[in-house]
Amino acid sequence: VTVAFVLLHITETSWVQLSCPTPSYNPTIAIIMSKLSDYSKFDHLDDSSEEENEGAPATLDESEAISPAIHEQQQQQQQQQEEEPIATTRKDPKTGRYVFEYGGTTIYEWEQSLEEVNIYVKAPPGVKAAQIVCNISPRKLELGIRGSDRYFISEATYSLVDTSESSWYMDDDIINIVLIKAHRAETWESALKTVAARVDAFQKQDIQKSLLLERFQQENPGFDFRDAEFNGSVPDPRTFMGGVNYK
Repeated sequence: VTVAFVLLHITETSWVQLSCPTPSYNPTIAIIMSKLSDYSKFDHLDDSSEEENEGAPATLDESEAISPAIHEQQQQQQQQQEEEPIATTRKDPKTGRYVFEYGGTTIYEWEQSLEEVNIYVKAPPGVKAAQIVCNISPRKLELGIRGSDRYFISEATYSLVDTSESSWYMDDDIINIVLIKAHRAETWESALKTVAARVDAFQKQDIQKSLLLERFQQENPGFDFRDAEFNGSVPDPRTFMGGVNYK
């Protein structure tokens, strides 16, 4: 019997691998599959269907005959909006990493330096490195498990990646993906190009401060810049004072 495997991320700490014979249709499995995290839709979390709005009445007078049905439809839409998972990015004060969450579940954590962006993903229980599929392209990242019909993450990176130097490895149950920036000292507002995953203006300033101080430290090894402060907005660490000396 041929067996199909489906990768499901249910909670912060586990993925679940479901199996069922492919010749038969299992409605329960189909419903669960429909709830899989689809990262290609994350950029459209707030989009509304134009087709759903085409049938809306122009005036109250025209809608009097069907107002109960419209009222019920509006209630259903409102309930659906209230139940829609929320995507957020926050900074973990303990690790200093940025945490991307969807519906209260941690999808991945990330941080950056002058040269690289590190993404941290908790692997499914019992999964070994040999079972992981991680494809790093200049502008896209794909992460999943061998045998699954889809990737857990399949999304564009925030900016261009130097694939010749990028890599990934497993440390216990954490998948650490190392993306080398093609443009050194560039400020990434998110690891992946999901709009909802981007840091806000204050967090971006904090990141730029960290990168600029790291740059100053590398260029002036005899000084200690750890407690340095900036007056006003933090300049771009890549272009400030003539820019970085390579890449």
